[in-house]
Amino acid sequence: MKSKVVYIAFLFIFIFGTTTVTAQMMDRSVGASQYKRPKNKKGKPKDFVDVTVDYYTKELSLDDFQVAAVREVLEEQKYAINTLDADQNMTMAEKKDKANIINEKIDSGIKPLLSAEQLKKYLAIQEKRKKSQS
Repeated sequence: MKSKVVYIAFLFIFIFGTTTVTAQMMDRSVGASQYKRPKNKKGKPKDFVDVTVDYYTKELSLDDFQVAAVREVLEEQKYAINTLDADQNMTMAEKKDKANIINEKIDSGIKPLLSAEQLKKYLAIQEKRKKSQS
């Protein structure tokens, strides 16, 4: 009889003791890191200029001169894009309008650098992007 009581007490402590421990060890970090930018191997956020230049280089088969020129065009607008992203006082409509202006500046800088074939591909990429945003 005594051993049954000890056994039940041990079982009771084991069941309720382990559930509190596992409840405290739950990982809730999903929400905090959900909207962060992609990171490189060192854990630092990737620069959107590098990502964009790499993408255009691959998709449009840019030569070295074009890569440097596209990088320069994007670098010129980098500050405007970063401030647009960080500005909490603007409405979404204002941000969208300002983003369209920035995109037009980028387009006007990139289009003259491209050959006819590259320009067709670039315009197709832009159309695809516009459709996905709508």
